[in-house]
Amino acid sequence: MRNQRAFKSLYAAATAGFAATVAISIGAGPALAQEVTIKIADSLPAEHLITKYTTNVFMEKLKAEFGDRIKFEHYPAQQLGKASDMLTLTQAGIADIGYIGPSYVSEKMPLSNVADLPGIASSSCEATLAFYDLVTNGGMLDEAEFKPNGIRVIYNVAQAPYQAVFSKRAGVAKLADFAGKKIRANAGAMELTLQSTASTAVRMAPPEIFDAMSKGTVDGALLPFASMFSYGLDQIAGSSTQGANFGTVGVTFSMSQAKWDALPKDMQEAFARVGREVTESGCHAFDVGEAELARKLAEEGATVFKLSPEDTEALNTKMEGVTTDWAKLLDGRGQKGSEALSAYREAVKAHAAH
Repeated sequence: MRNQRAFKSLYAAATAGFAATVAISIGAGPALAQEVTIKIADSLPAEHLITKYTTNVFMEKLKAEFGDRIKFEHYPAQQLGKASDMLTLTQAGIADIGYIGPSYVSEKMPLSNVADLPGIASSSCEATLAFYDLVTNGGMLDEAEFKPNGIRVIYNVAQAPYQAVFSKRAGVAKLADFAGKKIRANAGAMELTLQSTASTAVRMAPPEIFDAMSKGTVDGALLPFASMFSYGLDQIAGSSTQGANFGTVGVTFSMSQAKWDALPKDMQEAFARVGREVTESGCHAFDVGEAELARKLAEEGATVFKLSPEDTEALNTKMEGVTTDWAKLLDGRGQKGSEALSAYREAVKAHAAH
């Protein structure tokens, strides 16, 4: 009878469509303890700082807590699919926790691009924690886009404000030099930001930027310093801004609701708790590391420059227009653009005060 119950449990798990491997172990007494294998998939290089400071820490903490009851399989560098595929892969259970960035699926999660808007958050922690408030625990974006897509955020990241890095041939040293340049950016808010500088936004996956800049397909890219180094762009960079605020990209590591519901209750509690912990510790690590990496880029020979006060004022004015236009555009489509913008600004203010 006990074997029959175990077989039925496994069969029900398989037909439910979730990807975790569930084993049944019998200890002293009749209690059945679930063992789970969690597949985490992303498009990042295996040594990316997001992986180092969030995903690796998340896995280590849970393995320390649950021992042999939990196992992880990490699939970095697009091994299971590109960033634009992660939502579908997670919904289908091919990945148990997927690297889901709303900017990669902006047609399905347009409001959640609010974290990408320029000039609002001045640090990784302001953006990360404000975004966390909105995408978890019944927050505005959780209700509007994450729950309707059948996914639940476990932890999230928004790196420090993005800078503009350019190839040596681009010859960029001031804001006016942006005009006419082709710059890689994420879809949505960042495209609007670049339009305001008279440059052309080009979409491509981050792993493709190095070749594109090397060959001159693009002149530059919007990225934080951490990602510049993770993708090897420091090797070919001629110049980069420092202290500018071209927005950031809010990304989540999310699980399908079906998979979440299948987890044991004690693991659900631990996933939520540890997810919050790595969200907080990760953003602090990104903020501390940005200044150090800026110095390192300059030491390697790139021109790291700050915009003049005049250029900064002009850019801030343009960016304010970008945020307003973004909200109005979504409002005009029957979406809650202005509500999302207001909620994000208020959340950023609350975290900035601390």
